[in-house]
Amino acid sequence: MKKLFRAQHLVTCNPDHQVIQDAFLAIDGKKIVDVGPWKKRPKARSFKIVDASYGMITPTLFNLHTHLPMSLLRGIAEDQKLEDWLFKTILPLEKKHVSPSFVKKGAELAIRESIRNGVTFFCDMYFYETDIAKTAEKMGVRGVFCQNVWDIDSPDSKSVDECLSRAEKHLKTFPRSDRIIPGIAPHAIYTTSLKTLQQSADLAKAHNGYGMIHLSETKTEFNDSFKNFGRSPTAQVAASGFLDLKHVILAHSVWMEDQDYKLLKRPNVSVALNPQCNAKLASGIPPVDRYRKEGIRFVLGTDGACSNNNLDIFEEMNFLSKIHHVSTGDLTGLPGPELFDAATIRAAEAVGVSDRLGSLEPGKEADFLIIDLRSAHLQPMHNPYAYLIYSVRGSDVSSVYVQGNRIGGHVS
Repeated sequence: MKKLFRAQHLVTCNPDHQVIQDAFLAIDGKKIVDVGPWKKRPKARSFKIVDASYGMITPTLFNLHTHLPMSLLRGIAEDQKLEDWLFKTILPLEKKHVSPSFVKKGAELAIRESIRNGVTFFCDMYFYETDIAKTAEKMGVRGVFCQNVWDIDSPDSKSVDECLSRAEKHLKTFPRSDRIIPGIAPHAIYTTSLKTLQQSADLAKAHNGYGMIHLSETKTEFNDSFKNFGRSPTAQVAASGFLDLKHVILAHSVWMEDQDYKLLKRPNVSVALNPQCNAKLASGIPPVDRYRKEGIRFVLGTDGACSNNNLDIFEEMNFLSKIHHVSTGDLTGLPGPELFDAATIRAAEAVGVSDRLGSLEPGKEADFLIIDLRSAHLQPMHNPYAYLIYSVRGSDVSSVYVQGNRIGGHVS
């Protein structure tokens, strides 16, 4: 069906960061036909007009580091040191309770929350990842779904060999679609040996799979890496060949040494920053200023709802901007359009889908959201990007569309 949306503002996320006032978005089925000022809208009677003049239209958002089923563990382990949180509380709970039914229910809850916040694309890593991917596909969203691999006993595998076998089956047999991409996720350098990292990389390369890993999340991990391996966590991952995959997401990436930035300066590599999770767990502040200067792509993620505790990418943008200001003293070094790109077009580049997603341009797929601007905290509207970074909340999203189909929201 052909639809013509009218909006107060339309944020294209095109290379010029064009924002159109009193705008139209024309779609035909799954694709965007045209965008522009309302006075230049298509006149064809075949278009059904959808009045969104109360709001702002933007691309839907990407959350490129999640553990979706951990929504069921939200608030269950607070005020603990990270090592205790992970090894003494979370892992025993997961080993006891995580099952295919658990991950399906947890993923569904997290995806519902995410859609409500305007997020329709995920990069997820967890156990029973095939079941999570199937849940996401059924719910109409998109993502890269990476099967967890590590050397310790886990809910879905009793050995590293079983872990790798499950990951290979996920990569090899999960039916790829235009919305679902399989991947592999060795957990971290402190839970996977160099050999396991190498085997994970080899599997991904053999099956054209994507990869994700937790990297340099804490100062302890950073220091222990030198003690145990004689090099940084980044250098350890690089030595395994894992950075050579088609697309690699490095979650957290808080602690770096100078040589690490050279290793990360690759078009296939992106760092997924999780500023609220890292602040909550006292992990540190990601060096976003250095990533910008080095030309290393940075994107955004929430981590799981157990360590954040919500899945709102608008909050991540807001918080990252503010901690960047206070940590660097620079109020100009992370402009709003660039930060919003990290959740849209740059995120699409990170997972190889920017030719069809991440911006509102003719020929791309019709993935977009409508933000209701009628709330007091969004008036008066002076600068759309300023509002997207500092004022908009996930709860302001009124409608969410994927491939032209409305999948969430409270306003039609």
